[in-house]
Amino acid sequence: MTRRLLAAACAIAFSGNAHALASDLTQLSLEELMAIEISSVAKKSQRLAEAAAAITVITAEDIQRAGLTSLPEALRLAPGVHVAQIDGNKWSVSVRGLGGRWAGQLLVLMDGRTIYSPLFGGVYWDVQDTLLEDIERIEVIRGPGGTLWGANAVNGVINIITKKAADTQGGLASIRAGSHDNEASFRYGLTLGEGVHLRGYAKVNAREPFELTDHAPYQAGSPIGTPGRDAHDGWAMRRAGFRLDNPLSGRDQFSLQGDVYDGDVDQTAVTVAPAVIGNVLVRETARVNGANLLARWQRRLGEGELQVQLYADRAERREAVLRQRIDTWDLDLQHRFRLGQNQEIVWGGGYRVVAGELIGSHTVSFSEPKGDTALYNLFLQDEIKLRPDLALTLGSKFEHNEYTGMEPQPSARLLWQVDDSQALWAAWSRAVRTPSRSDRDITLKLTNLTPFLTLAYQGSRAFDSERLTAYEAGWRKQMHGDLNIDAAAFYYDYDDIRSLEPAGATRYVFDNLFRLKSYGFELSGVWQATPDWRLRASYSRLQLDAGPKPGSGDSLSRALIEGSGPRHQFQLHSQWQLQPALDLDAMLYYVSRVQNDAVGAYTRLDLRLAWRPRKDLELSLVGQNLLDDRHFEFTGQDSAASDVPRSLYAQARWRF
Repeated sequence: MTRRLLAAACAIAFSGNAHALASDLTQLSLEELMAIEISSVAKKSQRLAEAAAAITVITAEDIQRAGLTSLPEALRLAPGVHVAQIDGNKWSVSVRGLGGRWAGQLLVLMDGRTIYSPLFGGVYWDVQDTLLEDIERIEVIRGPGGTLWGANAVNGVINIITKKAADTQGGLASIRAGSHDNEASFRYGLTLGEGVHLRGYAKVNAREPFELTDHAPYQAGSPIGTPGRDAHDGWAMRRAGFRLDNPLSGRDQFSLQGDVYDGDVDQTAVTVAPAVIGNVLVRETARVNGANLLARWQRRLGEGELQVQLYADRAERREAVLRQRIDTWDLDLQHRFRLGQNQEIVWGGGYRVVAGELIGSHTVSFSEPKGDTALYNLFLQDEIKLRPDLALTLGSKFEHNEYTGMEPQPSARLLWQVDDSQALWAAWSRAVRTPSRSDRDITLKLTNLTPFLTLAYQGSRAFDSERLTAYEAGWRKQMHGDLNIDAAAFYYDYDDIRSLEPAGATRYVFDNLFRLKSYGFELSGVWQATPDWRLRASYSRLQLDAGPKPGSGDSLSRALIEGSGPRHQFQLHSQWQLQPALDLDAMLYYVSRVQNDAVGAYTRLDLRLAWRPRKDLELSLVGQNLLDDRHFEFTGQDSAASDVPRSLYAQARWRF
């Protein structure tokens, strides 16, 4: 069926009228890179150079020229972000440590819609997708963002921002085929009236399975878990969506957008069966589907702005160990205005309701399988110009949840614009990770020690929020017009980190009896070596020091926490325009070993060659993981893990 879909898309791709691809391929100058408008740091439009935070902007061109084909893979481009592929359809994505498939210290949004699961506070990356050509930029904040964005914005905020419908007019057809990755997509944008623009898209993808790794000890005794065997982790997804932008008046703007998806996710689940010693590995095809709809109204008020946003989201998963349906309704209001000549205020509030149903199994169960929770918040931030080159930003969010009550999250940020090409900044902030359903209600059976004795984790109604106090500083400098430097350092002091407290011989209960101190830095630069050749490089250093608090009996979490991220990461990207119609791009990534998963250090090399025989057509060939036949990146926590293989694909993109 996949071959038929790809063939049909190919037939569509080579018929019709022509529009140029040139706008996608025009590089921004280094001055333009520093002047990119961002919105995630202060909930307003501001220049990247004016942000008092460690932020990286991944542009549409960066994603395209890196040859990356999914959202989690695109995040590899940001310094300080650790992206590890667990198997063919699962990832661990973390910022400054505390990684894992179920990590909940990172807030991820798409056009302002939160996409983390309230079940565990993390992201199901297999269903978070869009047409990559529709992405305008991805803003990656390394550091707390709770003052504006609320709970779970602890270690960072990732905001995926798509293009306006007016910027995607005409048609786009794309087809990709390769050793592991096949995709066909189609988009069309049109004008409905004066200033009213609409686009719609559809895409299908099918990814081939990887091979099982020999790094996961629980796989060794099972025929299903034989290293080198087909890992049964293929992935097929069908998705469609739209966006409508309508200027209701000279100062009003209305947007409506939505997506619907349906997919099949192959996996080998690690389960526990009654009276069977050890684990049972179950090969299954999980069904996933969902939909979302978001409406946003904006009105300009002199130098300020009023915005109201409402969205609804449904997500369903049907797996062997757990079936879930989660509905989210979210209302958000924010107002920005000037107070005198030297102050700009942003304030707002929100209300969110989450309802769901969880149907467990012998392996996983919840004490309250049905229920709903409500969350409301208020925030206020004041940016004060102390003098023309010095700005102080003070603010806090006050968020109430049904588990721990009111959670204040204050911050203070100072920016010194030394001159037109240089800025220094410093920040102090507090953030919290509030309890998820899993922290409080879950019972997870790990393995049967005997036919009648089971090792298990259990949630606790006494589980409290994890808390972070963060200290950060940074420096940005544009040198000689052809070199940009960005440096950031941090010191984090976590308290009440989740611990695994023994409650009898075979049961561990979640508590808040661990502490963590982490520190490190990120250094990145962009050098325009020649008009046709650009180099990007970054290095990240991370140190995690964890320990139990008085009264803890947890002997497991220290190694898990301290080994949850690599100490060293380095990347070097080369973008070279050999001729006006020919590009050669190279991406080199180095990741040091991840201790708790016994993951060895690895170096990855990707190459991309792109040719534009016509202004409306691009043909590209991409090789990924070229240095090794395969390598291991992360251990699956509830499924068999795979090695990431060397892969090759070809792609054709055509505008009409």
